[in-house]
Amino acid sequence: MTKWFHAVLLCLLYLGLAGFVVVGHRGDPLKAPEQTFQSDDLAFADGAAYVELDVHESADGVVVIQHDPTTLRMTGVNAVIAQTPFRTLQGYHTKNGEPVHSLQELFTHYQHGPQKFLIETKIKKDEPHPQLEEKIAALVNRYGMQKRVMFHSFSLGSLKRLQKVLPACPRLFIAGSLKRINYSLFQYVTGIDLSTDLLTPQLVASLHAAGLKVYAWDEMTETPTKWQWLANLNIDGVVTNYPAVAHEYATLKAEATTVHKEGLATNVSTAALPIVKNPYTPVPTGKTVPARAAFAVRKLVESDAGTFFQLSQNQFVPALTVVLAPQAGTLNQLIGQTAWIHTSRLAVALHPAPRQSAGRAGWAVNNTQVTINAVHQSGATTWIHVAGGWLKLTACQLKTPIASLELPAHPTGLWPSQVALRLTPHSALLNLPVLG
Repeated sequence: MTKWFHAVLLCLLYLGLAGFVVVGHRGDPLKAPEQTFQSDDLAFADGAAYVELDVHESADGVVVIQHDPTTLRMTGVNAVIAQTPFRTLQGYHTKNGEPVHSLQELFTHYQHGPQKFLIETKIKKDEPHPQLEEKIAALVNRYGMQKRVMFHSFSLGSLKRLQKVLPACPRLFIAGSLKRINYSLFQYVTGIDLSTDLLTPQLVASLHAAGLKVYAWDEMTETPTKWQWLANLNIDGVVTNYPAVAHEYATLKAEATTVHKEGLATNVSTAALPIVKNPYTPVPTGKTVPARAAFAVRKLVESDAGTFFQLSQNQFVPALTVVLAPQAGTLNQLIGQTAWIHTSRLAVALHPAPRQSAGRAGWAVNNTQVTINAVHQSGATTWIHVAGGWLKLTACQLKTPIASLELPAHPTGLWPSQVALRLTPHSALLNLPVLG
């Protein structure tokens, strides 16, 4: 029993901490020139766990940090990196005044910090690279960066060589086409870095089943709409030009609690429920679940934005008035029912939300008639919503009894307390004792 409990607890903790790794693509390139220390620092400040960088070899064999095979786009000087000595490349500067950096300079600069890096090996057919991976490994080992780097590449050959020289470092195969993904490459890599155009829940699940991590990359034009979709996928990481936005979603997702709740549910309310795109930043889709409608649910997600049931991959509804079967069938009978407030006190408190800690929105005087327009089930407690707020069902008597609820109907005539209330001055109601 104890082992089972701990297993369940660990599972729930995992679900609650399932965010994703944020990788700043070339640093934070929208705020500072890419592949510079300034850009890297800004990405880390915005919440990136890693910064992505690209490496080539110079004419004299130095591992150089640049995305393009030339320095033209970043420095204005059209120097081919593979044909230019590093000392010459160092004389070219980006717009913020930083020179072209080597991987050794990067490791020296960040040697004593916690910063981590995702290194892409740029392998071109017309560029010499006979010892690129060995040189990278030598620098990683020299500066003790083994636990602070991982690699990705379009070149499976490069990843195979990295597996030999740095077997403990994660290696991601970059894929922009499904044709490039096959079982033969799985033995050489620890994950796949996929274009967002290829991502589906089924593909992510299949790669996870094969023991691989799944990272996502875009054409670096992520929109709010794309993020509202991307946050619903069970990815392990994302390479992005927007580390601050990615960090926000990763944090929201990590702090959320997700529990599998597959089954049939009902909107136990007279109001339609808005369908939103995700449970972290709940933007409406324009669609709704009708009042008292039944529908299938997959998961329950509790986040800072509220608690939501998942209907499909990108459709969620607020959970407040959603009740799962079989209780839903019984509780749905309460909607539209007439009830009378019936307590041992003169009035019962109405709350703005179905919990006593929500405060008091007002009160309902004993023996007054109310109409139930929504129901919320919290454990063994049933809350009902009436005009003015929420109260517990046990504070009421129903006009039409529901056998399974074991609540008697309101009898004919007046309750004794109703007679007493008729004799109570209006001013005295201001200080009525209230229930819960």
